[in-house]
Amino acid sequence: MYDLIIIGGGVAGMTAAIYAARSGLSTLIIEKAGFGGQAALTDKIENYPSYKEIDGFQLAADIKAQVDALGVKSLSAQVKSLTKENDIFTVTTDSDSYQSKAVIIANGVRRRELGIPGEDEFRGRGISWCAVCDGGFFRKKKTAVIGAGNSALGDAIYLSNLCEDVYLIFRRDYPTATKSYMDKLEHIDNIHLMPRHIPVEIKGDRLVTTLTIKNIDSGEETDLAVNGVFEAIGLIPDNDVFAELAELDDNGYLLTDSEMRTKTPGLFAAGDTRQKSLRQIVTACSDGAQAATAAHDYISDTRLRSNIDTIPQSPNGDSSISQKEPK
Repeated sequence: MYDLIIIGGGVAGMTAAIYAARSGLSTLIIEKAGFGGQAALTDKIENYPSYKEIDGFQLAADIKAQVDALGVKSLSAQVKSLTKENDIFTVTTDSDSYQSKAVIIANGVRRRELGIPGEDEFRGRGISWCAVCDGGFFRKKKTAVIGAGNSALGDAIYLSNLCEDVYLIFRRDYPTATKSYMDKLEHIDNIHLMPRHIPVEIKGDRLVTTLTIKNIDSGEETDLAVNGVFEAIGLIPDNDVFAELAELDDNGYLLTDSEMRTKTPGLFAAGDTRQKSLRQIVTACSDGAQAATAAHDYISDTRLRSNIDTIPQSPNGDSSISQKEPK
């Protein structure tokens, strides 16, 4: 049995693992995909202290190396259920079950999907949710990016260095990305903005060949000849498996207090998976550190209560351990 199990190997989960290991907790961290989470899928990170600019995959790899150096056990698996009985948590994965005294949920979020015809058919055959991962397949080709925020513009800028043309499609009048992204966009000639349009269908043969978009004002539809469609329309939580032990808000995010505690003693949440106003790498680090500290305090208190319960009692109910009278 472990002192602590961390569900999720993103920045929040790995930071929690570092703090937990340094405080002496035996720790298991479980990740279903790749360690690093959303950070590892980011081309350039420019707002992480001490780095003017760093590749997201490299930052994630550096954090993971620190986790490994501290002796934290890592596991690649999908968590199927989480239960608690007699102060012991059981985490069941698709391969085995593991027990611990405390759990931190840091499973992050998943990419939102368009839900249009052709999306399922061409998944992995021209449709992607990660420009950094898959952009290399589209060198000298035409691609489309769906979305208007930082992620969408970041993907479009990254792809512009690889692709012949990049169409940026969004329903608003202007992108909603921050100024730093907009400033970069002004100097790139092969990114074509398509405001007030929405995607309605993805077509192709074996691979994607066409994206049909619709003008939301006129209703007119246009076929864009593209080989790749990159979706960057936001992120959503995936917390149904934890709903019995943790309270969720209307959007599915986990509710915690300021110390990352959920409604169940010993269960904590950190990072993008919980309800919060700002989701950034630095805030994920903060959440992870706080959750691990709170978990350590919870485990220490549990051990103390257990030790007190096992102290032999005298017939009158007092502890049989005598104390010396002060001189």
